[in-house]
Amino acid sequence: MAGFLKDLNAISRGTTLFRDEKLREYGLTGHQVKYLFAVCNGEGVSQDELAKSLFVNKSNVARQMSALEEAGFVRREQSAEDKRVYKVWPTRKAEELLPVIRAVNAEWKAIICEGLTEEEREGLSAVLEKLISNARRYEEGRS
Repeated sequence: MAGFLKDLNAISRGTTLFRDEKLREYGLTGHQVKYLFAVCNGEGVSQDELAKSLFVNKSNVARQMSALEEAGFVRREQSAEDKRVYKVWPTRKAEELLPVIRAVNAEWKAIICEGLTEEEREGLSAVLEKLISNARRYEEGRS
């Protein structure tokens, strides 16, 4: 078990590099995929909510949303209720690219899960869900 965080980080970095390569032609970086998915799954989500759900700093969200907006993948609007809050929506361009991104993710999953049995995949998924749950619980306790 020693070094498992290092291993998770290596897989994460590999995921980003794979997505970079596969999505470059669409003007999307591997790092931006998680932001785009989060926006598409929660239309009208605030940048603060994105930061919490993705475990990143608010400044990272602002930077990525600015880049995605400039590339035409999202649109941001200031909240009518609170001028400090920006809400984000996907554009048609983003929604049309989702099937491509899902295919890229499926390809990467097939690569990294090669040789695993279905039972091993299910066990790994269950363990990762527990880890994520623990991380979310910790983050919620800090807020």
